[in-house]
Amino acid sequence: MDRQALQVSPREAGGKGAARKLRAAGQVPAVLYGSGIDPVALAVESRLLDDVLHSGANAILDLKGPKDLKGKLALVKAVQRDPVSRRVLHCDLYAVDVLKKVTVSVALRYEGKPSGVELGGVLEPILRDLEVECLPLEIPDSISVDVSALDIGDSVHVRDIVVPASAEVLTDLDATAIHVVAPRVEEEPAVEEEAAEEAAEEGAPDAEAAGESTERGEGSGSE
Repeated sequence: MDRQALQVSPREAGGKGAARKLRAAGQVPAVLYGSGIDPVALAVESRLLDDVLHSGANAILDLKGPKDLKGKLALVKAVQRDPVSRRVLHCDLYAVDVLKKVTVSVALRYEGKPSGVELGGVLEPILRDLEVECLPLEIPDSISVDVSALDIGDSVHVRDIVVPASAEVLTDLDATAIHVVAPRVEEEPAVEEEAAEEAAEEGAPDAEAAGESTERGEGSGSE
């Protein structure tokens, strides 16, 4: 995992009004915390933060700005977005030590077209990422999983996935990551049953009419 520089600046911790003014000026309020440091209120240019977020998850950030943060490395721990515009409203940064392992979620990248799909099966991913523990500078960008050999009914479990030797998988090893299932077949209506029901419905009035005729005949005979 390569380092990526991120310019930050100190800010006064304030309420919603201060945060709105900061965002209006093109800044995003952020907080830096982690083992061995007190939380630090920061501001980050919205444009720069967007670039970091678009570069991929788990980017190692080399913080630039205040002297007391010189040499600090961080991960984006959490991002709060506006539910409508998706604009970043707040960002949590987690300070890391390159010599201490961290727990992160790494995206799974499924590669290949399963043979079962060629036969009409449906590929269904269950997991989108794996939780792993490793040193910050050894975090994989993603983990590749070859699914081309999967037939209908086959699965890939977490224990089957090959991860870098530097990473320890924390996700349940027995969990299913992806599988190929048979195509869902919609049940066709029973034509014979429908025809029988229609015939019964059509025949009912005739039976009633026949009954009425019989009653009339019996009545005339008695006279």
